[in-house]
Amino acid sequence: MSEVARADALDEATLSRVENVLREASGMTLASSVRRSLSTALTRAAEARGMEIAAFLQKLLAREAAIVESFIEYAVIGETYFFRHPEHLRELARAAAQKEDGLFRVWSAGCATGEEAYSIAMTLLAAGLPVERIRVTASDISARSLQRARAATYGPWSVRRIEPSMERRFLTPQGDLVMVNSQARRPVEFQRHNLVLDAAPVGEQDAVFCRNVLIYFPHELVRQVLAKLISALVPGGLLFLAPAEIPLTNGMGLEQIDVQGSPVLRVPRVKPAPAPELPAEPTSSAKLELLRKLKPAPPPPRPAPAPPARAPEPPPAPSPTPSTGGDDVLRQALVAAREGKFDKAEELAREAARKLSPEAYLLLAMVAEAKGNLNGAVDLVRKALYLDPQMALGHATLVTLYTRLNRREEAERARQNALRALDGLDDEHQLRGVETMTAGGLRQALAARNRMGWQGAQ
Repeated sequence: MSEVARADALDEATLSRVENVLREASGMTLASSVRRSLSTALTRAAEARGMEIAAFLQKLLAREAAIVESFIEYAVIGETYFFRHPEHLRELARAAAQKEDGLFRVWSAGCATGEEAYSIAMTLLAAGLPVERIRVTASDISARSLQRARAATYGPWSVRRIEPSMERRFLTPQGDLVMVNSQARRPVEFQRHNLVLDAAPVGEQDAVFCRNVLIYFPHELVRQVLAKLISALVPGGLLFLAPAEIPLTNGMGLEQIDVQGSPVLRVPRVKPAPAPELPAEPTSSAKLELLRKLKPAPPPPRPAPAPPARAPEPPPAPSPTPSTGGDDVLRQALVAAREGKFDKAEELAREAARKLSPEAYLLLAMVAEAKGNLNGAVDLVRKALYLDPQMALGHATLVTLYTRLNRREEAERARQNALRALDGLDDEHQLRGVETMTAGGLRQALAARNRMGWQGAQ
């Protein structure tokens, strides 16, 4: 195999082979908008093991178990922060208040670095449940993410949307970082789990959270994973998915309830006739056989193209869209922001912005917001929208910023602009931006904000 000096030099054929390895090992398949992140994951995984990229790639494509494991650690996308989708947490608190005694059990599936699991614990504690009655099981395929979750220490990026009262009650300052206090850590248990290959780690759950996870699985595996999630719930238990994932549950016997404009699923209290049981946990040899079956068949060979009748047209002029190199700089900036290294994130994002990247300006705005510079953040979002007026996540970011600045009319105009930018997009469409969000998910969030009014939207 030829030497590969840089991961961003991967051709499409090699990138597809790398993606197949990820799919076989975890069930994940990536949307085209985030597929190039595999190149960055490959580079970081090779550096972590002290290997040349070419040598790491060769072992990865040979399916060496330890190398595949290392690659997964860096390929899994885990964008999260405290109190994301607060309407779901409010519904969880309402359900917990109706259970008079016994444990209230919640499974956070695909918990990433733990912000969701701790948000669940904080919500239930704030609702008045004693810590002895709360049990939160949080699982993820990434051991690296779980290690960070157990450390329970986070930077400003993770807490940028938390309410001040909750921050004061449950987070302890540690220099530039914060640590989740012992009260909120106590009811949370983290464990490693593969949603595709492993049996459900828990049962008799009152609620299951699995948001923005199913969109990464191929269609043939989604129903299998959903059946696993549903089987873990008690009658009347709640299933929290991202809005764009709700249609994937059609025909599975769940009730749908509306929570402040956001759909939530519920297992009927009187269960219908049981569905066929899932097969028992496969043995190691059975898992290998399953992985072989998941590997997609190679495409049929294409016929050779006919020779052109005349000389080909010259290639079109270069597009102002950022190059792969610029995308890599932007990804590095996002990693730095998530780690609370805002000066480094700002430096890298400004470098990416020189390549006319709207995402770079959007990231600069989010860094400015995290630093408390709301007016500066507004100006940066406007620059992103100048480059891409149809960037729905840019308009949605202005909704949040204007609301925090108490500029209600401008916030409503930004909301309407965001909805117009979503016109004609399928719910599953991955939106352009620095956070993973589908068109359906943003529509639901904007509708919920409208129903709640601006007082409750803050």
